[in-house]
Amino acid sequence: MTYNPHLIPGRLEIFCGPMYSGKTQAIIARLDPLKHMNAEFIFFRPECDIRKNRDYGTKAVYVNQNHPEKILDFVEEKHELVAIDEVQFFSKDISKIMEHLLRKGKNVIAAGLDLDFKGEPFGCMPHILPIANEVIKSNSAICRYLENGGICRQMATRTQRLINGKPADYYAPIVSIEGIKTEETYEPRCLKHHFVPGKPKL
Repeated sequence: MTYNPHLIPGRLEIFCGPMYSGKTQAIIARLDPLKHMNAEFIFFRPECDIRKNRDYGTKAVYVNQNHPEKILDFVEEKHELVAIDEVQFFSKDISKIMEHLLRKGKNVIAAGLDLDFKGEPFGCMPHILPIANEVIKSNSAICRYLENGGICRQMATRTQRLINGKPADYYAPIVSIEGIKTEETYEPRCLKHHFVPGKPKL
């Protein structure tokens, strides 16, 4: 079998970072060569993400985030690669599904937030990052905190949730999809300008 860097059986690659860091664009770019190779792949997203009207450049299959095993209902023998976007919303059992797919010789790629708005590991991420063959941190996000008449512009490593323009409290719900509530907005922030009122002190 000829080595193909775009399709590596049993390999898990994860793109992670804060919001607006280019994770979805990275996963789409990763899929693009497969289209020119006529390779078979399948692309999943969680049902809780209502942003279904966005153009991802390839058809997405939406699966209930609480039942990641449903992914297996759609993956066929012909699929050489399985892609999963917004993977942080899936339950921790997604790690078992990934391992099953890897053992079946699938190349699995995923993209998601590694940290939630509190700056803490997000959902299933602590369960899937350790089993990845490669973790690619998306570093293109710029801190948008306003200071001295302009934005900070340092590299953003955190996601700031704002409610009516103010930082969300530590005990606010973890899962809140961008666009559902008009009073909620999100910004990429550097560590210095990432604020979480009510977060327990060391």
